[in-house]
Amino acid sequence: MRILLYYLCGVFAAAQLGKLAALSPLMSRELHLGLAAMAALISLLEVCGALLGGVAGRWLPRLGLRRALSLAVLALATGAAAAAFAQDVRALAAARLLESLGYLAIVVAAPVLIARAAEGPRQAAALALWSTFVPVGMALGAWAYANAAGLAGWRPAQALSVVGGVLLWIGLRRLPSDTRSASVDQGRPPGRTGLLLWALVAAFGAYAIAEVGLLALLPSLLTQGGMPLATAGSWTAIAALANVPASAVGAWLLRRHGALSPTIAVGMTLSLLLSGLLFLAVMRDGGAATMQAPLAVAINAASGVFPCLVFALLPLAAGTPERLALASGRLTQFGASGALIGPPLVGAVVERWGWSAAGGLCLVLSALAVPLALLAWRRLAPRAHAGVATPTTARGVATPASIVRREP
Repeated sequence: MRILLYYLCGVFAAAQLGKLAALSPLMSRELHLGLAAMAALISLLEVCGALLGGVAGRWLPRLGLRRALSLAVLALATGAAAAAFAQDVRALAAARLLESLGYLAIVVAAPVLIARAAEGPRQAAALALWSTFVPVGMALGAWAYANAAGLAGWRPAQALSVVGGVLLWIGLRRLPSDTRSASVDQGRPPGRTGLLLWALVAAFGAYAIAEVGLLALLPSLLTQGGMPLATAGSWTAIAALANVPASAVGAWLLRRHGALSPTIAVGMTLSLLLSGLLFLAVMRDGGAATMQAPLAVAINAASGVFPCLVFALLPLAAGTPERLALASGRLTQFGASGALIGPPLVGAVVERWGWSAAGGLCLVLSALAVPLALLAWRRLAPRAHAGVATPTTARGVATPASIVRREP
């Protein structure tokens, strides 16, 4: 129950990405906002993560991760309520920044709480589930808010966020406290994390630039190839959701072979290189949209294995309970930075050199992530042999014994 509730908090946060994308046509028409202004408002949800991810990972444990999660869902609800009454772009931006703070707290705290709530082989499946929260939330948000706005308008549609945030807050408040272990939240902020963690999060950042850049520009690519906008939007949603079955494959690999198995290193390498090569087939000048669309789905089906494995390796990369929140914050910072950089960077390359050049850029980014990910994986082995990981997790994700303590 705990794991499902924490996961739903992540889905709720990601739904706020899909929300503004769905509501933007109605909002821009009523408030006379241009495309650039709406794009900036959508991306503002990632700003706090990009700027403050590391800081949040350092200080949220002092507040208490459960408490931070409760405040975060209320921040999303409050931001949505403020947006419903906004009369200009400045008010919308202020509301979006409040939502951004809530989003940041959720994506930092929730995976740490999930890692502590799951034990042994269950942790691989739990973190694999968490790795799907963005595509699931975006797809659910785009569908729910578009339908609500079609029935009642974009302002009343914001009530979905208000109701959702309040319900999640009630659910978090009703969770029983677990007093079987002491909390680490009252300790001092953790210290330096080392090359292992930096390599892992940098690989994730490179992956995010390429993946988000593709998804953001995929409707434009497909419509340029003659595909209707509605059909292009549907293919984009399918491509995003292709990460979900890919995460199940990653969880199966972790459960069967263990996080330190060479199979995991091979899985990360194949996931990144196969998707990187597919970028060349999808993002090219003069391509046929009917071929590019299913290949874009294949990209996400292949690359989706990688983030699943990254989240599963994160507890080992952190090494101690105090550093797990910091590790989650660093991962959030690099992922959010990639999400912010990806669309404008890929778009600028397309405008200057064409789609084929953008495909080459995404291949380079995917290839760059490979040695970084392998470096992080390789450095985990000495930790395990030194006794950081428990011997009972050989067939599941190798979980540091000190990290699986539960959050009270």
